[in-house]
Amino acid sequence: MRADRHSATISRAMKLLLTLTSFAAIIGMAMPAHADSTDDAFISALNAAGITYSDPDAAVGAGKWVCDKVNGGTDMSDVVKTLTSKNPSLNPDKASKFAAIAANAYCPDAISATGVPSSAPSSAPSSAPSSAPRSTLTP
Repeated sequence: MRADRHSATISRAMKLLLTLTSFAAIIGMAMPAHADSTDDAFISALNAAGITYSDPDAAVGAGKWVCDKVNGGTDMSDVVKTLTSKNPSLNPDKASKFAAIAANAYCPDAISATGVPSSAPSSAPSSAPSSAPRSTLTP
């Protein structure tokens, strides 16, 4: 009888271990792809400025693209024009704010070199109605 109890205990322990392992794997897969504090601060700054987007990862990619271009010698006004032309729901004012926020987050050294303001107003109202299409922010 002891062997039967011991076997049943081991069986329950194995089931519990399997359940916990499965649960940990599911939680690990649910972690966001952009779990970086700089990226999170960038997304928060966009939200505070009223800049909308449909995909946070695409917005982060576009923000990093801004710095790649500026660091590569592209004039900030050209970067803003590209953002505006590739994102129809992003007007020139919002594109300028987006570029300023991106530079502040990802390449603060480029701010003084390009003349980009160091921060966009944190309480900037959204000029687009809430039903306006959200930009995917592609470079």
